[in-house]
Amino acid sequence: MAHTRILIIQPPSPPGLNVKRDLAGGFGVANRTTRKTYGHDSSYPTMPHLSLLYLAALLERAGRQVAFVDGAAEQLDENGVERRVDEFAPDAVVFLVNLPSLYADCELAHRLKSRHPAVRFIGVGVVGRALDDELLRRGKFDHVVRGDTEVVVPNLLDADPDPAAVPVAGTSHLRDGVVERSPDIPRLTNLAALPWPAYHLAPMNRYWYQVFGQGRTYATVQASKGCPFTCYYCPYPLGFGSKLLQRAPEDIVNEVECLLTRFRCDAIYFRDQVFAMKPNMVMLLCEEILRRGLKFEWVVETRLDSVNKELLSRMRAAGCRRIHFGLETGDAGTFETIGKDHVRGTLETLSEQIRTTERSGISAHAFILIGLIGESQATVQATKELISRVKPSTLQVSIVTPYPGTDLFRLAEASNLILTRDWSQYTGFDPVMRTHAMSADDLLAAQDELIRHHRRAVRWHKVRATTRRAVKYLADGSLPRRVLQRYGHRLPRLHAGLSKP
Repeated sequence: MAHTRILIIQPPSPPGLNVKRDLAGGFGVANRTTRKTYGHDSSYPTMPHLSLLYLAALLERAGRQVAFVDGAAEQLDENGVERRVDEFAPDAVVFLVNLPSLYADCELAHRLKSRHPAVRFIGVGVVGRALDDELLRRGKFDHVVRGDTEVVVPNLLDADPDPAAVPVAGTSHLRDGVVERSPDIPRLTNLAALPWPAYHLAPMNRYWYQVFGQGRTYATVQASKGCPFTCYYCPYPLGFGSKLLQRAPEDIVNEVECLLTRFRCDAIYFRDQVFAMKPNMVMLLCEEILRRGLKFEWVVETRLDSVNKELLSRMRAAGCRRIHFGLETGDAGTFETIGKDHVRGTLETLSEQIRTTERSGISAHAFILIGLIGESQATVQATKELISRVKPSTLQVSIVTPYPGTDLFRLAEASNLILTRDWSQYTGFDPVMRTHAMSADDLLAAQDELIRHHRRAVRWHKVRATTRRAVKYLADGSLPRRVLQRYGHRLPRLHAGLSKP
């Protein structure tokens, strides 16, 4: 076995950005920050990258020595990552690259490769499917993986490293300055056949998510993977596959129970793209959680037409706290054209599912996208009106990002709507394309308008909900603990502010 010591790196966020790398189908989303160095702000959530941890588990099962570095969760700068590479002395490095951080990720990879020229560097990430040329030239990777990381990397590490050897399917490399691409490889077909992610290699006590609050350890779990729908703007099928792969409920709950007991997690974020696609499977999952008496909070994402009162009731009983729904727009005409395949119901009837979810005791979080094809001031007004009627507990208003390789990118490019190919602007919140009726400034103004409108619409709704929770937590004696978990990280700063003369 030529490569026995494998280092897997989820790099730190670059200067000026905080990146959540496993979102947007693996392209990643990012928020702006004033930080001037590599690292990750402590006030910004951290998330493990499940594909990398699945890969680590596969490599360990094959007898390799594996280490995992999460530069964001560990708040490492470039020197800290460098030290970790020096200390482990790997034979090969698997290095993740995301879209908004592409330039900085490649710069760091290039720096590490220059320091360790004999080490084989493999670039992974969804961006490799569309931008392998750029990764190879900027990052100086020996190989860029275009297929599923879990499928391709083990094959690559088993293959002859000689550049003259037959290339491994699903990879790209440079030969004499020219990109050579091997044939594509089929996607992952059996999620259940993978070992559980190598959580023991990750800094589990450093991950936190704002829904659960700082101070509470959580983990991400994949009960299913892939999305068979063809929404033209969505990067999920490109990143995670267009075939729905599922696992048995018993195996999922076994993994969750391990996370609760071994790693002291008390919350789970299921990273499925369409969690309730098969309601019967979710019912079985809930029944298994209840049968074992497991107590934990969990969050999921699913389609509006995949839930009903009975299912929501069982999910709530089993600990589900919040559901993320892709509402996208309040304009019925736009909704009908975005590609919600075989959607069961109209926008008006589907938006009622948000109220049904809230009445079940589960918070509904709605995603709104500004800048879809055909967006105008009239469609923005329709979205405002829908927000007023539906009043989701929480709302995220993103500006549509045309991810390379998606139908939206091709449509926007053909219509000359792309404003920039500066990938550091592709954060999910910055305008990088316009519509025929709205400029970049118009989209930013609409985003701000919808956010402020939602705050006004749910002000008293949130006050009532917060009061009810406070009364409940007072009654069961958990209020002091919950307040400390949610706001304890602010106490040192508060104390420092009160101590000033």
